Amino acid sequence: MTEETLPIPDVLREAQERAGELIRCGFQEPDEIAESLVEAFDDQGLTQEEAERIVAPLWARRLAEQTTWPETTDVDRLADAFDALEDEGIVAAMDFTCCAGCGYAEIGGEAGEDSVGFVFFHQQDTEAAAAGRGLMLRYGGFRGEEETAEVSECRTVEVGRSVVAALEAVGLPAEWDGSPNTTIRVTPLEWLNRLPE
Repeated sequence: MTEETLPIPDVLREAQERAGELIRCGFQEPDEIAESLVEAFDDQGLTQEEAERIVAPLWARRLAEQTTWPETTDVDRLADAFDALEDEGIVAAMDFTCCAGCGYAEIGGEAGEDSVGFVFFHQQDTEAAAAGRGLMLRYGGFRGEEETAEVSECRTVEVGRSVVAALEAVGLPAEWDGSPNTTIRVTPLEWLNRLPE
């Protein structure tokens, strides 16, 4: 009986599924994905070597799939929109931090002197988008020391409008009710993000 015909233990199957999810997101290198697997399944005995063996064929398969993709994907359009927002003084970060709480806490560290606001999506948002559930964008205005909460809220609305306009300019649909307390949702969105070179 060869190794290939042996049954795959549940932990290896789960690790393969997780590796596939991270590869579809398209932001991590193979070694980073292997490290993530080891961290996630360490208590179940997954080694670095096993993790690398899991990632390699899935990575190769994704690279082959990319050759059939359109020249410009929705994720390329999203990157173009974020570049345009950066030009407007809005810090625009893709796959930024692990969650919303960390993102809001850390986005100010990305700002320059002329930054008026921010937009980002975090790693959990990326995974949701890669799974076909649309993309949630979090945004806001940077509050100056002398500004009131009302002024800051107006700036957040202005940033929200800029984000929607940038998305529409590249042909991506945006759902937003105009409230500074509501995330902007990009849907439908086909998540085809090319793997890092």
